[in-house]
Amino acid sequence: MEAVVRSASMARSRLAVTLLSAALFAAPGPGWSPARADDSFALYPSNETLRQVQLATLDCGRENTAPTCERARNLADHLMDHPMLSGFCKDALWGVVQIAVSGPDNSLSRRDGVDTAADRVVSSCRKVSRPVAKDGPAGPGSSAGGPGGGSGGGRPSGSGFGFGSSGR
Repeated sequence: MEAVVRSASMARSRLAVTLLSAALFAAPGPGWSPARADDSFALYPSNETLRQVQLATLDCGRENTAPTCERARNLADHLMDHPMLSGFCKDALWGVVQIAVSGPDNSLSRRDGVDTAADRVVSSCRKVSRPVAKDGPAGPGSSAGGPGGGSGGGRPSGSGFGFGSSGR
């Protein structure tokens, strides 16, 4: 009888240790920021941040010095791990990291390549806003905004998708 009680208490203590370990493993540490603990809290980079990368890259193309090119590469590299940026944006940032280096001469072809990479950052990384619904034939206050197939819908009941109440 005593062995059964001892076995049950050991099982409870093992369960408590396992649950405590799991809770400590899953909880973020005190040094973690919300962006690291959960990427849903990360903010999209501002237009000003993207513009700083562009201007630093243009400075690199114009001045052709190691410090200006290193600044452009560092600003672009810092954004490469951002969780909300698209692949197109990261390709543009990677282009800046690769091409923003000082060269022996500041030729027109070198400068054009750097300037093109700088322009791609802003055009590829801009946050896309959602379109706003307009008041009109299919706007929020009209009857055409409902699902097709019913009365007042925008489509006739036989909309060609293989379902609906068509008289066939």
